[in-house]
Amino acid sequence: MPADSVYQRVFILELSGPTLEFLQARRDSLPNFRAFLDQGAHGRLRGPLQPVAPQSFATLLTGRNPGATGLFDFFKFPAGGYDRVPYGTHLLRPPTFYQQLSDAGKRVGLLNVPLTHPLPQVNGFVVSGDEGIGDEFAFPPELGRRLRADGYFVPFGASYSPGREREIADHSMQVLAMRRRAMRSLFGDGDWDFGMLTIHMYGELLHAFWKFYDPAHPDYRPVSEIFGGRDPLLEGLATIDEMLGEIVELAGPRGLVLFLGAWGHRLEHSKVHLNAVLEREGYLRFRGDARTRLKRAVFRAGLSAATAERAAHRLNLYKLFHYRLGRGQRAKVTGAAFLSYRDVDWAATRAVAMGYLGQVYLNVRGHRPLGPIAPDQYQAERDRLQRILADLRDPRTGQAIVERVFAREEIYRGEELANAPDLVVEWKPGYSGDAGLSGGGKVVTASPPNHSSDHYNESVLLARGAGVRPVELTATLQDIAPTVLQALGVSAPADLEGKVLPLFGSP
Repeated sequence: MPADSVYQRVFILELSGPTLEFLQARRDSLPNFRAFLDQGAHGRLRGPLQPVAPQSFATLLTGRNPGATGLFDFFKFPAGGYDRVPYGTHLLRPPTFYQQLSDAGKRVGLLNVPLTHPLPQVNGFVVSGDEGIGDEFAFPPELGRRLRADGYFVPFGASYSPGREREIADHSMQVLAMRRRAMRSLFGDGDWDFGMLTIHMYGELLHAFWKFYDPAHPDYRPVSEIFGGRDPLLEGLATIDEMLGEIVELAGPRGLVLFLGAWGHRLEHSKVHLNAVLEREGYLRFRGDARTRLKRAVFRAGLSAATAERAAHRLNLYKLFHYRLGRGQRAKVTGAAFLSYRDVDWAATRAVAMGYLGQVYLNVRGHRPLGPIAPDQYQAERDRLQRILADLRDPRTGQAIVERVFAREEIYRGEELANAPDLVVEWKPGYSGDAGLSGGGKVVTASPPNHSSDHYNESVLLARGAGVRPVELTATLQDIAPTVLQALGVSAPADLEGKVLPLFGSP
């Protein structure tokens, strides 16, 4: 590796949500972003289909696709049983690039980065992303006490429902100011080689407020009608623009700064309830005991974990539940009260949908203990179900709602392929999958008020630093790990899937 490819410092500012077009449309109000766009490298960044935080950050941090990382959603559904294992750093198969940097003697600092809990021990510090619930959110432990004394907290800590728009905007800016103070405190001494900050709050704004910016949303109302002269998306982005300028200064004259999103956002107006489709087609069946029958009656009446969540948002109580219990604990509570995967008759169920955006798992004999599908019938069953899903239409309008249905080997590869979902749906714009048990048995329903946009697997990548060429890039999330490793003079493992991006000449 040539010596002139080594930078003194590398910093990643990760902001999921904005696309290249989103930033270009606001460039005149964002001087630091404009400098990156005009003077640095920029382009589109592609990530895994159906991006959610564990899957996308596992790919970003390891340089490998989900078939190698083993994380496809907020859980792992390993072969051999029916238990879903909540995600965490302990489930990651390959090493992260920040751990490789740490092992090579580089000082590493991670602030609010997802998939950093349980806390990894590095040569430097780690402050967990939103999964860091409770007091053990920072390494080393004394750092957590210092941050707490300054009012730092990990989760976003608020919920949105109509009528609380200004409240959620104000809270978002307070969270952003808190992250900014922590960034200055933790990176201001210059005692670091690699730094990374994730800003989660902007995604919360996009989920809540997209409908005020996009006339294609059925609930569109102009942002000026809601906020007067205030533009909350630009307001938040302007502060992030200032932070980007500060990061360039912190990185120094021989530093490399990358701005990227693990995913982008786009319009969402409808939820597609895949388990309703699977039940209608005879793939999903529930147990016949009295408790499950009662839960199903309640479900058909419109009460589910999803409706309870909406009520919690309206009452501004969601944060008390969501941010005080881990994901696995929340699933146990809701599963006891509402129709859940505990109520599935696995011996009679041929397929079930699980996951945040909708992933379908077939119940194959030998792969699962009670699977009714014989191994020699697997391909025929999957092909039939793939056709059913590809032909889905919105019963309210008759229009097609699916772009394509992928078999797992079309998009994943690696040692964890056997634990991957068998089918993955790519939705048409405006639609998002729901693989829980919600919707009251309907196939398509309107999205909840707090969800007018959803994750999209195209975001943006910007790079600026000494020797960075002003080129237009086409990149994937897998490319970030080898690029950062080379920029800091650390050899990348031979099995990394990404490529070193043509960013830098001589710093």
